[in-house]
Amino acid sequence: MSILEQIEKDFQQAFKERKASEVSTLRLILAALKNERIKKMADLDDDDVSRVMKSEIKKRKEAISDYEIGARQDLADREKAEIKIIEKYLPAQLEEKVIREKIKEILKKTDQDNLGKLMGQIMKDLQGQADGNQVRKILEEEIAHKK
Repeated sequence: MSILEQIEKDFQQAFKERKASEVSTLRLILAALKNERIKKMADLDDDDVSRVMKSEIKKRKEAISDYEIGARQDLADREKAEIKIIEKYLPAQLEEKVIREKIKEILKKTDQDNLGKLMGQIMKDLQGQADGNQVRKILEEEIAHKK
């Protein structure tokens, strides 16, 4: 079963069980996926769905920081709950220890300190199994430690 099919199935189940927060979140996700499908003019595969889901999580994280700045903790909490619902459909993220090991491995193979090129190479190797911000933080620490 594809990720999209699972989301649709879970939406139907949440609707039947009258889980308002899940229904609204999944409805927004399905709308974003439909927009992506229209934009792509083809059916979405699991990689496309994952990319859209990550984009939706990123939007919610930005909204959380804005809400916290504006002292609207109630809205920030709602966004955090939506993120938890969305994350159920993404592949498991790697632990920091594993990410750090992969970064050290790549740094041993190369002598460049260009953060952008290294980030591109690392994110390609990790294939969406890690958050870019976390990878960047660890990479900066490792480059500073290497010097």
